[in-house]
Amino acid sequence: MGPLAAIEWGQLLQVIWVSLLAGVGVTVLFSLVVYGTSRASEARRAGNSPTAFGVLAVLGLTGLAAVVVFAITVILKKKS
Repeated sequence: MGPLAAIEWGQLLQVIWVSLLAGVGVTVLFSLVVYGTSRASEARRAGNSPTAFGVLAVLGLTGLAAVVVFAITVILKKKS
């Protein structure tokens, strides 16, 4: 048997697509936080209502917190 026979291809592909999804998802959520806070700050300085951009930033931050909590629970379940 060759060394490639020892590789579990299904699990390897699962690791690849989950890591891609997580990487893109976290990047998008963090970008929403940065975009929302910067635009809210600009709107406030211009005398406009920053509410919509503030909500966008809070939603992005909430999503990031949810990803962190989910990741910690997955890690703790794998150890036990």
